Amino acid sequence: MRTIQLTSSLITFWSDVVFLEAALRATPETEALAAPVTEVLDDFPKILQRDLNTRRGVLQESARGSVADASLDTGIRQLFNGVLHLVGQNRKRAEFTTLFNEHIGAVVRHALRKQIDVADGLVGKLAVKIYPDDFRTRFVELLRPLVAHGRSVIEAQRQAEVGRVDGRIDVKAWKEEVNAIRLSVYAQLLTIASQTGRKRSWAEVFFLRSPTRKPAGSDEPDDIIDEDDDEDPPEPQT
Repeated sequence: MRTIQLTSSLITFWSDVVFLEAALRATPETEALAAPVTEVLDDFPKILQRDLNTRRGVLQESARGSVADASLDTGIRQLFNGVLHLVGQNRKRAEFTTLFNEHIGAVVRHALRKQIDVADGLVGKLAVKIYPDDFRTRFVELLRPLVAHGRSVIEAQRQAEVGRVDGRIDVKAWKEEVNAIRLSVYAQLLTIASQTGRKRSWAEVFFLRSPTRKPAGSDEPDDIIDEDDDEDPPEPQT
């Protein structure tokens, strides 16, 4: 019997189950075997939507993170330009070196989580008394909301990733159920074949054959593997 790898797409599983259900219902002799196949097939829209929703959530929060990171970069650059103006372009003055001791490109090169820490650190340094009140107020009021927003985005990203993990677990469970049903149906088909004098190949025709095979020497796995293979199917990639 041939088992579908868990790394195969949902559509690969769906296609196989659709084929199997139709094949079983094509003759009264096997129609009764289709009930569990129909049941797992009916669950597919919910599983697919779950998969798409969790993928979408991760992508959306990633996009928001990119925008939040860019906003922090802009705010830090504005502070950099502002303090340069304050010191009359004299980068050796304490007002400048307290905030920046390296090139601005190195300050804003970080990913969002680190960039939040950098911006928050700059807000803390602005509390030093060497800065005029209006200068301090202007840039603290600029950076603090950006820091707060960045932290909220990080938390949303964490929640989206947790949701994605849960979604993958649900998808894997559905795929495993499909394979279990296929194995059960195949065993019953073999019993019918034995009782009616048919060959084993008769039971095989109820299952969709993979339309493509990997080229010789390719490292790409087949969508379908033999049950007798000693190795377990690899886990889904994360």
